[in-house]
Formats: sequence, structure tokens, C-alpha cells
Amino acid sequence: MRKQLLLAMALMLTAATSVAQTLNIGGHRAPLDTLNHIWLCSVPQSMFGQDFTAQVSFGDELTDLVIEGVSVNNEDFVTFDSIAGGKEYILTAHLGDSLITGSVTFTWLPIVELFGEFTDTYSYASVYVSEPDSAYAEPLMAKVKTRGIATDANGKHKRNYRIKFVNEEDSTKQNHRFFGLRNDNSWILDAGQMDFLRVRNRVSTDLWLDMARRPWYSDTLPNAHNGSRGQMVEVMLNGEYRGIYNMCEPIDRKQLKLKRYDEENQEFHGQLWMAHRWTRTVSMSNPYKYPNKDKWDGFEVEYPDYDEIGRADWTTLKNAVHFAKRADENMSARVDSMGYYFDVPVMQDYFIFIATLQALDNESKNIFYACHDITDHPRLTMVPWDLDICLGQSYAPEVPRGKAVEPERELNWVYHMPMVTMWHTMDYHNEVVDRYKELRETVLNTDSLVNRYRSAIENLEECGAAAREEGRWSEDSDLAYKPLNLSEEMDYVEDWLRRRMAYLDENVFIEMTEPEYRIGDVNGDGEVNVADVNTIIDIILGGSADEGTMKRADVNQDGEINIADINRELDIIMG
Repeated sequence: MRKQLLLAMALMLTAATSVAQTLNIGGHRAPLDTLNHIWLCSVPQSMFGQDFTAQVSFGDELTDLVIEGVSVNNEDFVTFDSIAGGKEYILTAHLGDSLITGSVTFTWLPIVELFGEFTDTYSYASVYVSEPDSAYAEPLMAKVKTRGIATDANGKHKRNYRIKFVNEEDSTKQNHRFFGLRNDNSWILDAGQMDFLRVRNRVSTDLWLDMARRPWYSDTLPNAHNGSRGQMVEVMLNGEYRGIYNMCEPIDRKQLKLKRYDEENQEFHGQLWMAHRWTRTVSMSNPYKYPNKDKWDGFEVEYPDYDEIGRADWTTLKNAVHFAKRADENMSARVDSMGYYFDVPVMQDYFIFIATLQALDNESKNIFYACHDITDHPRLTMVPWDLDICLGQSYAPEVPRGKAVEPERELNWVYHMPMVTMWHTMDYHNEVVDRYKELRETVLNTDSLVNRYRSAIENLEECGAAAREEGRWSEDSDLAYKPLNLSEEMDYVEDWLRRRMAYLDENVFIEMTEPEYRIGDVNGDGEVNVADVNTIIDIILGGSADEGTMKRADVNQDGEINIADINRELDIIMG
């Protein structure tokens, strides 16, 4: 096994040094994009707009190097005048017997290079991460696999990757810190494959991190992050340019500061689950009876790792799911106990967040549920994931944008959210409205929202990455052969956001007031008693009633008249 690992590492490092045919410019690694014959070099943003004089070095495979008409020997100093995003410096050289005509260009985004052959199972790889403020990037050993479902299907091109760095000696975990974020072995490269803006996920997640209240236990664990931090980077795969990616931290035990599993006593503490697909269990409306090992009808265990410990404990999540189902039928249970099972401030912020962005893919799926320590308290906090389908983005590039994603769409699509019926109770509704109004003064200010996304696009444009991304992926089958134009998409997103915020202000986040009648007095006789229950039953069975009676029969104010209203009526009668 050790020999196989060393052989794999040697092969990867050989590929990394020979295929890329890098230049070293002032200590900054400049790999060759063999598709376009462009050497791409990451330097600090502060160097743009200035002349950059740097020592250029290269390997023996490269000969007869000429940059901007000037012959360059190994370790000569070269001046690149007034560097700018997208500006190219003509280069010719011999690579063996072959003449290469290309160019050097600069970016201020980090550059990530992957070398290896990747599928949906881990395989060894060599990885370089060249940060603009750091020189002399070294090869790092890792295990890499593709990730995703639709994005990893046959025929897809710009794929997502999961990276786990390992020690070259024994293949154990090896932590690395990038971009001032966490020091860890596990990282994700998110391609934004179907996103015509390419930054929806990264910028929207940053918005969540700025607007959401901290997990309930963060007073004692201030470094807990209920979201994934990251950095836009440019990626090359086996010497070919693959475009801009979001290199980010995964959502895991370390990110959320969950208490570790006690291996010695085989005792569960911190736990993490993810809702991967839409089901009645995930919406907590009609849960399937039994989990199957590490899966439960759309939920999957994320921590502790089932493969590592060979067991799972679903008790905490199951109790919360079954409470949510009961609470849908019992107003008193909703009001009195939801804070025991759910991190209510975070749940309220999550509702505002997905309603604001119209995050259609996140209303019940693509949510992590985390419990800090089940032996301390079962309360679950929520974390969003995979925010590509928002801000007017369709589910797939081939799907036309229509009423389903227009900014004036009603909030009817959120009604599979767990505990969403709380929105129809006056006190809770008005708490959420007050919170929304508070956020509208800061991070959800319309101009602030627009500038957040536009600044991200301008950053890509000014360093030249936007043009490189468009040149690489425009009219690719990943995008249903449609053109990719980040500037035009940003104009669409700005118009969408301005219309969306106006719609929410005027139609959704408005204060609920007391009805003009006594709640529970369905028949309008001035009393609340069993006669009102009979009136509701008559309506449910198809009986006719005037408009006022129909309005009063919706006792729980959820927009429907059904058994839940009878249960609420009985609660009122019983005091």
C-alpha cells in the first residue's frame, strides 16, 4: 500500500511539473493553459495598474523564450508594463521541438491546479493553490472526487470537486489554511455550472452569513459559523483552464463547532444531518416511519460519519420532525414548544432569506440541521447550502424564465418548509415582519443587495476572469448552448432584485392585525362553543356559508378550512 501511494504521488507530481510547463514570475507560479497557450499568474490586486518588474525562471523543457519581442534567459528580470485584467503579453518559446505562440496574463484571483483523473470516488491527485499574496506555491497531495447529482451526470463538463488533502508519507489527513479561512484538510470547488451569473451561491451565502443570527449556542462558541465561507478562484485541470470556481469550506462538525462523538464510550454528542431531496419527511409534514442506517427518506447523516462508526442515532431529528407534524395540527404545541426543538431566531432569518432571494431549491431541501450536543439540548439550528437556484435563476439552463421565477411571484412555494404554518399566527408573523424591517435597514437594503452582487461581478471583470470564463463556457451544452454574459446577467439580477424587494414590502412582509371578529366565533353569535365546531364540520362536508362565516371558519388563519381548524377551535373552547 505504501509503495502504491508513493508511486501515485510521484506520477502526480511528475504530471504537475511537466504538463503545466510553468513560468515562475517574481516567485509567483504561472501555469500554462494548454487550451489557449496562456500562462496565467496570480499577483496582488495592488500591483494592477503598475509596471511589474520580476525575475522570470523556467525549466529546461522551455527554450528560446521571448516575451514582448525581448529574448529572456532563465532568471532574467522582465518588466510587464501597466498590468491589467485581460491584458496579454505576447510570448513565444520552444517546448521541446514544438514552437508555442501564446501570452502571459495576470489575475488577482487565486489559481487552483488539479492533476489527476477524477470520478465520483476519491482518487489521488496533486494540487497547487497559488494565492496572490503568497509566492512559491508547492504541490500538495490530496484525494479528489467529483460531486453533485445533476451537475455530475454524463455529458456535463464544468464539474464540482471535493478535495481532501493528505500527508504524502502515510495518506493521513493533512490540514491546510487558504485565504485566511479555516485550517482543515477538506475543501470544495463549486463550479456554478448552471448559474448564468456564476456567483449566486458564493455571494448569497455571504449574505446569509452577514444577516443571520448566530446559532443558539454561539455565546460559548463564538467561532461557530452557520454557513460556508469561501473565495472565488480560477481553476485549471491537467493544464486546461476550467474557469472561475467558489473554493469553500464544507458544512461539517468543525464549521459548526459541534461536540465530537465519544469514541471511547461510543456516545453521540454533536450531530449533523442534511435534507438532500424533497420528501414529506424532509418537509416534516408526513414523515416516513423508519430510517435506514444513514438515510431517512431524503435526510442523510453527515456527522458522525456512518462509515467510520458503523451506527447512527436518529432520535433527536426524529423527535423534531414528529413534533413539527403534531404542531401543524395543534396551535398550542406550536407556540409553546417550537423553541425547544428549533433555533427559532435562525429559523425566522432563514424564512426571510429564502423569501427574499426566492431560493426555490432551498425551501425544504438543501438544508443542514445541526445539534450542538444531544446530551445537553436537542435544539436544531439550520444552515443553507447550494444557493444557485435563486434571484430569478431557472432550475435548469434549458428551462425558460417565466412566471415561476418572476420577482412578483407569491410566496406559495415556501409552504413545504418545516413549521411554515407559524407564518399564519399573528404574534410569530409580526416578529418575522419586524425582523425583516430591521434587516431592510442594513443588509437587505435594496441598493446594498444590488451592490453586493454587482461588486462580485465587477471584481471578476476587472481581473480578467469574467472574459476567460465566458470564453471557456459560453454556448457550452452545460448552459443549453446559450451565451454566457456575466454583465448582462447582472443587469437582469439588478432589475429582479429591485422589483422583488418592492413586492415583498408591499405584499408579503406586512403586519398582521386582529380580525374584525372574535377568533373562534365561527357562526357569529357572539359566543365560542360547540356550535362553532359544528359550523366548521358543515363547511368541510360541503355545506354553504356566507363570506364572513367562511372567513371565520379558517380559525388557524392558514388559508384553508380543514381538520386543523376544528382542532384549533377545540383548543380555544378548552381555554
